[in-house]
Amino acid sequence: MRLEGKKAIITGAAQGLGRAIALDFAAEGAEMLLADIQGEKVAQVAALIGENGGRAEVVEVDVTDAAQVEAMIQSAIALFGDVDILVNDAGGSGTVGIQHIEDVTEEMWDAQIDLNLKGTFLACKAMVPRMRKRGYGRIVNISSSSAKGNFGALGTSAIRLPYASAKSGIIGFTYQLAKDVARDGIYVNAVMPGFILTEEGARVRGRYEILNENDQANMTSTVPLGRAGRADEVAKAVTFLASDDASYTTGTILEVTGGR
Repeated sequence: MRLEGKKAIITGAAQGLGRAIALDFAAEGAEMLLADIQGEKVAQVAALIGENGGRAEVVEVDVTDAAQVEAMIQSAIALFGDVDILVNDAGGSGTVGIQHIEDVTEEMWDAQIDLNLKGTFLACKAMVPRMRKRGYGRIVNISSSSAKGNFGALGTSAIRLPYASAKSGIIGFTYQLAKDVARDGIYVNAVMPGFILTEEGARVRGRYEILNENDQANMTSTVPLGRAGRADEVAKAVTFLASDDASYTTGTILEVTGGR
């Protein structure tokens, strides 16, 4: 198992990609602290892992709050002694159907930047000094193909502007932090998911499934592989970057986009 004996923190682990990453980490032998603002939902993920013989503890956290992020790190250290892996998955694109940039409020902008970019910064800021002291660490940030811009049934609303900006910021943040800490034994990479359908009931899947067949076909036609991706396919990429198999890989943005 590629992560046997490793201790990890995964933010945004209650659903979607974070949930899939947690399940894959568990299958690969990692012990985890699963963090999410949705306490009850993330506890269900931890319970599922426990039922299958793994170990996952939970903490409810708002990643935009520095004090809560620090408390999350302290909880992990109290549980495990050390933390080897940090996965920054907490984020979201919002649901408001705004069509024009002039309708994007400062509040919408700030909320997206805080959740998707500031949250990643705060977690890394809290964790890197501890990893540096040990001379070991693996950080995987989650960006999005939205960083390249979106067009089509799920990408036309201007609410994507702050989201795309935040996810693009994660790319630059990852490149720079990787260079800053490379000599400290800390590897920093990011995964860029494309059009991914996660578990039943998830928002993107729901929005896709209510489209007519023609609109669904139009969406998948923009993907060279001709289909939507699965959450487990993204999780496998994260697991690779978090493992010692990626021993010569840092400052990399790994696209899981079907070629899109």
